[in-house]
Amino acid sequence: MTANGPSPPRPPPPRRPPPPSARAATAAALTEAQRRALSGEALGLLTEQLTARVVHYRADLETNSELDAITAQVVAQVRALQDVATAGQKTNQPVEAIERDQIASLSGLLKRMLGQRGSSEFLTHWIGPVGKRVAKLFFESELHERTKGNKERVIQSSAQGLCYVLARYSNRLRSDLEGFEYADTEVREATFERLEKLSAEFRTEFLSRRSPELHRIMAIFSDVLADFLAVGLESDRDNFAQIIIRKSGSARGAGSVGYKIQREAFTGFRAAWEKEWMERWVTFASERFVARLNAEDEPFMEETVAFFVDPHLYSETAVVLCEAAYDFLCQEGLLDLPLDWRVQLNTR
Repeated sequence: MTANGPSPPRPPPPRRPPPPSARAATAAALTEAQRRALSGEALGLLTEQLTARVVHYRADLETNSELDAITAQVVAQVRALQDVATAGQKTNQPVEAIERDQIASLSGLLKRMLGQRGSSEFLTHWIGPVGKRVAKLFFESELHERTKGNKERVIQSSAQGLCYVLARYSNRLRSDLEGFEYADTEVREATFERLEKLSAEFRTEFLSRRSPELHRIMAIFSDVLADFLAVGLESDRDNFAQIIIRKSGSARGAGSVGYKIQREAFTGFRAAWEKEWMERWVTFASERFVARLNAEDEPFMEETVAFFVDPHLYSETAVVLCEAAYDFLCQEGLLDLPLDWRVQLNTR
């Protein structure tokens, strides 16, 4: 109150700007050197992923020596029949003619696989598995600070800070608890259970706050992936097929034929395919991601922008789509995959 009447209303306090990491992070376009480096890292991760899976391939199944022997005999018979059938159809075509036929066949199958723009059955079938891997990768990057680079993240919530600390010192905490004496086994188990519940509570609270941004990410990612298959590959499939066949040398091996890529040529085919796929995917997607991020009205956090230049994003996508493409080409009769090729490929 004042002598002349009620006090005038106070003006609202000035609005404080959000912390730097919560502001709109401008995504900078990658240079050619940065794209090559990103592509190389992603390709290396893809190879590591395939190699790592070999150790655990069907490891949970019990083996039976008698059944293994029968299986080996059947495999040998099937391969012998394939070799006889192929030998009867071999011609003395020059390498150039074989190469030309393989390129035309691969290009034609790519057209069927990729479909018309926006109507790719291949993408429709595989967008779910790819999306799950991307979502898992996003949350893992949040929990393990994979995308922070050389900077420490700015903590946006108490749950985030506690989540990081508990994750970082999880082994130390468990080790210290192991060193205590407990009244009985029940108390000991309850202690470890409570630690796990505490960690899970903060982890769930933190990730739930990041879920809305994940939904936005997936919308952008799905659009960019669809554009890549329709524009980045389908519109240039003849050139893509030509590069793969010529670089793989699939037409120059002994017994090569124009209508099929022999299983002996698959290792070279795969190496050429994945290198060309990755270079195109990184170049196309990184540019589109930058454009989409900067066009959004609602800002993204810095960690989200960094996520789109994380090589794991590209390798996780490729490991699903490349393997699916090999299976498609095999089912269509062009690519002669070795039996259990996922194992044989990495154990030769």
